[in-house]
Amino acid sequence: MKMIKYSLVLFLLINNKSSAQQAYPVSDTLPVLIDGLSIGYTIKSQEVKTVGDKGDFSRYAIRFYATNTGNDKIVRNRDGFINGANVSDQLVQFNILNATGARFTSNTAILRAVPFNESRDVDEKDTRTNTIEHHKKNVQVGFWIEAGQTISADEIVIVPLNQKPNVQVVYFALPFRHEHRDDGNYNAGLVQNTPSVSINMQGFLKFKSVLNFTYINIQTGVPTSSSIDYGWWSAQWQLIPVPGTNYFYIQNRWKANFLDNDRGYVVVSLNNQSPGSMWSMEPTPDPNVFRFKNAKNGYYLSIAYDKLILANRSGDDLSSAWRLESGQ
Repeated sequence: MKMIKYSLVLFLLINNKSSAQQAYPVSDTLPVLIDGLSIGYTIKSQEVKTVGDKGDFSRYAIRFYATNTGNDKIVRNRDGFINGANVSDQLVQFNILNATGARFTSNTAILRAVPFNESRDVDEKDTRTNTIEHHKKNVQVGFWIEAGQTISADEIVIVPLNQKPNVQVVYFALPFRHEHRDDGNYNAGLVQNTPSVSINMQGFLKFKSVLNFTYINIQTGVPTSSSIDYGWWSAQWQLIPVPGTNYFYIQNRWKANFLDNDRGYVVVSLNNQSPGSMWSMEPTPDPNVFRFKNAKNGYYLSIAYDKLILANRSGDDLSSAWRLESGQ
């Protein structure tokens, strides 16, 4: 009976660990957003490299990164532990599936959080007097990534000739604690654990208004923001990178048409060749929340009642803020 219980516990531990380490596809034009971290990579250079008698390969210099788009995030040690004794600093691992791993090149890249220190009351023995002294000391109590901070690593990757790197991200971090500062110090009394929220940015997405909690859809044929039914394809969209730019097309799953700008009005069209159908994404301090700026006139996708409009909004205007959620 004890052996059965032990086996069950071991199975649950392994199963929970593997489910928490899901792999997400990522490209140099479309990062993945996990727990408020924008995770991706940029290609610094590309060239053809001859590798011994194996022939020519494509060689890439790549910068892998994780940018905190939300508030300061901290993984703390459990009570009674200091100096990083019981939590990992590893945030994410990039796996380059088609990399050869040839000498002096990589097929993985790991990003690590930096130590987080706090002033604590510490009892230490004075070896000269053999007495215990009480004083404050900076001690490491976990790891963190600051709001707006980017952690990066540069690697050289070799893949088959004329192929681009095929990259997946595995997220290892424990759920972050979102904390705020009070006169330069962290107020732990107002801290709550926040679960990780993972979004496949290359899959279908729903755009939820931060202002009134409605969703962008074309159920009636015209773009609007309203309440929706579960599973509506008309309320699901895909971000498609515009080659050679930082812009995206926003394509509907149901009709395969695009959000567009026609003389200052938000419409849908089958034309993805004009600047009106191209949008840039601007992160906000809130995880998974973005603003979408139109390439044609520089105005933001916004909501006025249930109507979609293009407006020159300020950075703190909720009517132009959209929370991305995974589609069904």
